Amino acid sequence: MAVSKRLRFEILRRDNHTCRYCGASAPDVKLVVDHVLPDALGGRDEPENLVTACVPCNSGKSSIAPDSPLVRDVSKDAMRWSRALRVVAEARAADQEGRDAWCDLFCYAWSQWTFGYKKTPLPLPDTWRTSVEKFYDLDLPHQEMERAVRKAMARNDISPDATFRYFCGTCWGILRDIQTAAADVFMADLDDEVYNSSLSEY
Repeated sequence: MAVSKRLRFEILRRDNHTCRYCGASAPDVKLVVDHVLPDALGGRDEPENLVTACVPCNSGKSSIAPDSPLVRDVSKDAMRWSRALRVVAEARAADQEGRDAWCDLFCYAWSQWTFGYKKTPLPLPDTWRTSVEKFYDLDLPHQEMERAVRKAMARNDISPDATFRYFCGTCWGILRDIQTAAADVFMADLDDEVYNSSLSEY
C-alpha cells in the first residue's frame, strides 16, 4: 500500500529532510519515504515504521529485518513528532478561543451603537472578522479596541458604511503609537545599559 502524500510530507518534515541511514540531505540527494520494517515482512504504513531515506540507501536495502537500534530510534522520533503536533494543535486551539472571545467583545461594543431615528445597527462588512482578528494578533489591548469603537461612533461626519473603515484606521493609529512608545522605552533602556556599562569600566 502506497504512503499517502500527506503522511510522506509529515515524515520528511519530521526527519528534517535528511536520510536516516547516511545523513545526506536534500537537495544534494533525492529523498524517499522508506519502510523500516519492509512490506514483505509485514511492515505497516505508520509513522513508527516510516523513515526518510536517500535513493542510494533505499536502493541498497533488501527485504531483511532492520537493526533494532534504528527501529527504536525511529519509534522515539515518531512519538516525539506526534507530541509536537499535539502541542501545536492545542496551542492553536487556545489561540482560536482567544480570537473568538476578542471578536465577541468587539461585537458587543459595536452593537451598543445605532444610527437614525429607527435605531438601525451600524453595518459591518463581510470581512470584518479578518480585520478584528488581525488587531488581536498584533496585541492591541481590548480597552484600546473599545476606545476605537467609541471614537468611530462619535464621528457624525462620516456615513454609517464608512464607520468600520474609520474604526480600523483608528486601531492602526493606536498600534503605531504603541510601537513608537515601545521604541522610546527600548532606546532609553539601551542608553541606560550603555551608560552603566561605561561606568563599570572605570
